[in-house]
Amino acid sequence: MEKIFWKDHFENLGQAITRLGEAVRHPDTEKNELLQDGCIHRFKVAHEMFWTDLRKILAYEKVVTDGPRDVLSESYQFGLIDDEDSWLRMLDDRNNTSHVYKQEDAHRVYKHLGLYLEVYEKTYARLKSRYEL
Repeated sequence: MEKIFWKDHFENLGQAITRLGEAVRHPDTEKNELLQDGCIHRFKVAHEMFWTDLRKILAYEKVVTDGPRDVLSESYQFGLIDDEDSWLRMLDDRNNTSHVYKQEDAHRVYKHLGLYLEVYEKTYARLKSRYEL
């Protein structure tokens, strides 16, 4: 059986998704901007790890990619993700909160995190099952 070289990193991604879930579901987060910023940070970490793992999975499947948008497009075509548009919105939100900080962007992204978390959890579980990890 071929060794899955991205298995350890994938397990770390699972931990990052769990931590994001803890932050998003924390009862004080809704009313605390500092906690919301922490949620956004955890979202950025999880997103970075996820697209990197998708790139590694595609390489494992012998699919060559170049950059996050290409990885997401190929992942959709290869059936690793369900909704390419949602993933591209997540990438845009990740980029918008990474390069320039605007409070209105942070609030908008924070409001989307529950939905993004569901996408991450669903996709992670499907990939875990697909590759028997």
